[in-house]
Amino acid sequence: MKISIKKLYTGLLLLLVIVMTASCSDWNEPTPVDINPQHVKEQNSELWARYMEVLRIYKQEHPHYIAYGNFDNGAEQPVNEGNYLRSLPDSLDIVTLANPENITAYDREDILILQEKSIRVLYLVDYVAKMADLTDVSALGTWLDKAVAAATELKLDGFAFNGLPSYGGSAAEQAARKEAAQLIVSKLSTAGKTLVFEGDPAFVDAGDLDKLNYVVLNTAGIESAVNLKIQVKNVLETYGTLLPKEKLLLAAKTGFTLIDEENMKQDAVSDMTDRVVSLGPLGGLAIYALGDGYYQANMNYRTCRAAIQLMNPSK
Repeated sequence: MKISIKKLYTGLLLLLVIVMTASCSDWNEPTPVDINPQHVKEQNSELWARYMEVLRIYKQEHPHYIAYGNFDNGAEQPVNEGNYLRSLPDSLDIVTLANPENITAYDREDILILQEKSIRVLYLVDYVAKMADLTDVSALGTWLDKAVAAATELKLDGFAFNGLPSYGGSAAEQAARKEAAQLIVSKLSTAGKTLVFEGDPAFVDAGDLDKLNYVVLNTAGIESAVNLKIQVKNVLETYGTLLPKEKLLLAAKTGFTLIDEENMKQDAVSDMTDRVVSLGPLGGLAIYALGDGYYQANMNYRTCRAAIQLMNPSK
């Protein structure tokens, strides 16, 4: 019996239609899928506990350069993972909340995650932003009490604060500034808590410098390595043993550049990391604007993680 090519193709086509119809019917059947990924803590609690212990030992018992981060918290509607505290590198030692008066539900959840990783979370007392409004000592004290109460409620690990020294001001102005600085330190100093000053250490009374765990030098805005060297040299010569080198942190901001000695632009975070050792060695590095540009080509997470790795190899 002869079968024409035309009839053969027709038969194959009908068979294909039948198979595809059946297959499509199968494809259209809904299949339950779990789209809620498990956190590693839930997948393997024992492994997670071991990792947390390794972080604790490294940060609390192992000598290393401090990695400090300033984070703009408070995003009500996060646009990407960079807006979450939980996305910061685990190897950070300290994270300061730049907007502590605007704590979101996300922030509250993430603060606990950071603390579980032995990251100290600090409340920023931004006195520079309030100086014009808090000229009265009583008003300043009330504002500080509210900050202490808020930090206590959040169970934070201490405070960071800033302030501007009164260079060239009248005797009365300098006395008022000194009184304000002393009040701030007295209100924020708590046994077992971390206290960090951000800025020119001339703001802090000499008698209170020993109460500070660290001083973040105001180097984030410096544009050249020459000026950086001059500033650090001046601080070291001015304060000597009052501010040991291991208490001093250089500061850099993500996305900024620093002009080196060869007049070449360098990434500020990466270049400043090298200078933690060459200019001291100092205590470590403070990185600002951690959440900015999270998804750019040279994402800030990668930059910060590389800086920490450079300071503390294999950590």
